[in-house]
Amino acid sequence: MLKKIKKRCGIAEGINVYNDDISVYIEDALEDMKTSGVPPDILKKDADDPRVITAVTLYVKAYLGNDRSDTRMYLDLYRKKVFRMTLEGSDLDVE
Repeated sequence: MLKKIKKRCGIAEGINVYNDDISVYIEDALEDMKTSGVPPDILKKDADDPRVITAVTLYVKAYLGNDRSDTRMYLDLYRKKVFRMTLEGSDLDVE
């Protein structure tokens, strides 16, 4: 997941200075989604659900780096994504 998040955040694969911070944010985001009511089958780490990747990316973008001008925007997008996942569950069949 770390590689995917770094890529989505525009960080080159060879840049490792942020790896520890990003890893902590990934774990924090996953725990937050769990306590927010996102179904466990969506949060399986080996599944790499695109909804989870997107939510984690938004969370990481909110906190990574020194520029805090867009933190609120990314956290708002993250919260909306997590809320939708709690409503959707793992069943995406819509008729």
